Amino acid sequence: MSKFTCIVLCVVAASLTKNTHAAISEEEKEAFRAAMAPILAECSEEHGVSEKDIEAAKESGNADDIKPCFLGCLMKKTETLDAKGLFDAEKGLSQLKKFIKDDEDLAKFEKIGNICKSVNEKAVSDGEEGCERAKLLLACFLEHKAEMPF
Repeated sequence: MSKFTCIVLCVVAASLTKNTHAAISEEEKEAFRAAMAPILAECSEEHGVSEKDIEAAKESGNADDIKPCFLGCLMKKTETLDAKGLFDAEKGLSQLKKFIKDDEDLAKFEKIGNICKSVNEKAVSDGEEGCERAKLLLACFLEHKAEMPF
């Protein structure tokens, strides 16, 4: 079984969850946030998503009002989605390993990711764009956010 995880799990957990647990250190979270800041800024500008939009999603605990192509942009730039708009589990894991060092925490993300791999089997109307698949993937992650080690 291939290892899995996704840097977007961190985006979801760090950005959309108000209460964080002690498993992943503040240092790891801060390093991740710093690395993601320019990507968030670039995708925000490209897709017209404001800090206010992101804050609203954080406050509500869901991303229903976030533009799917903004999510696709984030996931493609972090190599979570490949050039064909498909979820790339191996790249996601390698990216996340840069920030999370604990094998038990990584295993928790792997478990959730294995559940969410099914998004690659779902039909989407935007093909390689990745917007719809990104929204499906985020929905799956959010469904399991209580299991994340944040």
